[in-house]
Amino acid sequence: MDILYKLPTDLNHIINISIWLFLILAVVISKKSPTVRWIALCILIARTIDIVIYPWALTTGTWFYVIVSMQDLLLALVILFRYKITYTIANKNLWSISKLAKHCHCDFRLTSNEIMYVLILFSSILVNIASLIERGIRKLTDYNPMFIYNSFESMKWLLTLLSVMVIFSLTIDAVRGLYTGKKIRNYT
Repeated sequence: MDILYKLPTDLNHIINISIWLFLILAVVISKKSPTVRWIALCILIARTIDIVIYPWALTTGTWFYVIVSMQDLLLALVILFRYKITYTIANKNLWSISKLAKHCHCDFRLTSNEIMYVLILFSSILVNIASLIERGIRKLTDYNPMFIYNSFESMKWLLTLLSVMVIFSLTIDAVRGLYTGKKIRNYT
């Protein structure tokens, strides 16, 4: 019975690692598109942090929703403020990261795939907040709503599936060469 209890957590971990491996592939495949490579690297870093802290975050109780929401919010902000972030990094001397940031800054486009990914992240935050509110209602009152609690995992699976589809689409667009073409500015 102990094995069955751990199966969903292990399955989540396997899926997170699978997505992580796909993101590494996306970074390699999208070498001609600095925009897609930057986005894939940011998502890869966020997924790496998620894989590392997820088991610990599960033990924090109510704080789990806050931790996961903060991760989603930070990733959304990194995507939305990429232009300023890449400009700042491009002016630093950080080896190949500065070079990638220069390419990404000069070739900046907020793609429809990025916008969709940000919307998915904000949807995830809304699900987390709704779950947190529902949990608070259960703890503080006699009312015992289970709407979000019963569908939390399936909503998160759906959002994960949608995010993977967006990343696939973004990578395919990069391979097709849709996000390349501007000249690099001299930052010195």
